[in-house]
Amino acid sequence: MFDLLALFLAGLSLFFTGLAGVRAQLTLMSGRRLRRMLARSTGHPVTATLLGAAAGAISQSASAVAFILSGMVSSGLLAKRRALMVVAASNIGTAVLIFLASIDLRLAILFMIGLTGLAINFRVAPRLGPLFGVIFAIGLLFFGLDMMKQGFAPLPRMKGFLDFAAFLQSWDLAALLLGIAGRMVIQSSSAIGVIALALQNAGIFTELQAMLVICGCGPGVALAGLFLSSGTIQGASRQIVLFQGLINLVAGLALGLVLIADNALGLVDLPGHLAAAVPDPSLRIALVYLATMALAWLCGVAALPVAERLLNRIEPPTQSEDISRPAYLEDEALTIPEAATALADREQRRLLDLQIQLLDCVRPDRTDARYDDPQALHDGMTRLLGELRAYLGELVNRELDRQTAADVLRLERRLDQLEALERSLHDFTAIHAGVAPEGRARQILTGLTESASLMLLTLAELWASGDALEAEMLLKMTSDRGEMMEQMRRTYRAGSEETPEQDSAVFYATSLFERIVWLCRQVAQSLPVAGGRDAA
Repeated sequence: MFDLLALFLAGLSLFFTGLAGVRAQLTLMSGRRLRRMLARSTGHPVTATLLGAAAGAISQSASAVAFILSGMVSSGLLAKRRALMVVAASNIGTAVLIFLASIDLRLAILFMIGLTGLAINFRVAPRLGPLFGVIFAIGLLFFGLDMMKQGFAPLPRMKGFLDFAAFLQSWDLAALLLGIAGRMVIQSSSAIGVIALALQNAGIFTELQAMLVICGCGPGVALAGLFLSSGTIQGASRQIVLFQGLINLVAGLALGLVLIADNALGLVDLPGHLAAAVPDPSLRIALVYLATMALAWLCGVAALPVAERLLNRIEPPTQSEDISRPAYLEDEALTIPEAATALADREQRRLLDLQIQLLDCVRPDRTDARYDDPQALHDGMTRLLGELRAYLGELVNRELDRQTAADVLRLERRLDQLEALERSLHDFTAIHAGVAPEGRARQILTGLTESASLMLLTLAELWASGDALEAEMLLKMTSDRGEMMEQMRRTYRAGSEETPEQDSAVFYATSLFERIVWLCRQVAQSLPVAGGRDAA
């Protein structure tokens, strides 16, 4: 028994490792060209349905498809609504296993892990490294699921399980509960379907009870998704997993309760009608499994118009996701480079606004900013910087006139400066957590924060107005502060009674402040002002 438990826990660990790897590697692959390709392949309901059904058939687990898609949504590769269409259809694909008896993908999974792992370690085709990383992580995820299934594979043959199943023969609802519990630990609805067939063929369960075991997979998917996604993924990524659970919950409970009510009240005798139409009992069980999965798909399709609104209430998007989503960048504008450069400029202006909000998070008289989590702001801006860099990279490869080419180069240089400014501000705000709320160190840090905030606000006003007087004022504000910071450090050191940690924080903060001043000046000099090309 302990061997089986160890196998299950090891599989669970590999599953989480693979899931984290999928998200990380997909982030590296989230180029705009790949995104457009995925958008085309999932843009039509028919192609999205076929893609989802194929993914379910190959993976044997719609839950695995949901977790992989959650990584794609998290990395920006796939729009959430399109991911919902694919994950709903993946349920149908899992029925292939029931009709084909069994498909063992372990050998293919081992080859997948082995070949991609060797390619990564020996640096075969380095340009394909992120793709190899994705395939390797997906292999780990599937291998973990397979180990979890192996851990409970002997369950139907165990005497205790058989005695327990026999004890439940007179209680139809127990079969539904058994399906729920089994799906939670085995992590594959198709595997539960095979177990239900085995129990029915062995005469341990009636045909109705075997059908109810299959119906229990729906609630089991929902509970397993809650467990596996709890604390590991959040926001839009978790919404994909919750959506998969909800549609399976509705489909499984609806069909299961209909079968129980029909049997108790003798209304229609659904199993009897099915037996008259399909003589083979195993085929009847398989058809019930297919009906359950098809009902889950129909629930998903019916819920699509309201799914995003409902999921946003159940699992609100994280601040990081909201921040990282570009507000102005449009792929269609790339065909008109002049318009694309204007949009990139507006997105960079938004990036500066987010940096102001980052500093507001630690200001004593902070404003009611939209975002209030420094780490979420940092994570979101890091991804937004990647989006901007990819967008400008696409522009560079277009046919540009001399002026537009100069504008793109100026935007790229400014993006480097904004990226360095964001990192410096993030490090600067992080110092606040280690400084005591009272004392000279806190006073100095508060003064530096207010000065940095004033500079950033002035920079934002200059960006919006292009006023030459504001440009001149900002250049004076951002003149060399090295001597002033050194004087501040000497004065602080002379009368300091703080701890060494507080002293170190003050010295680091003053160094970062100097860098922030210099970077604000660099950004200001890249901005066009009235009567001139830039603020220099």
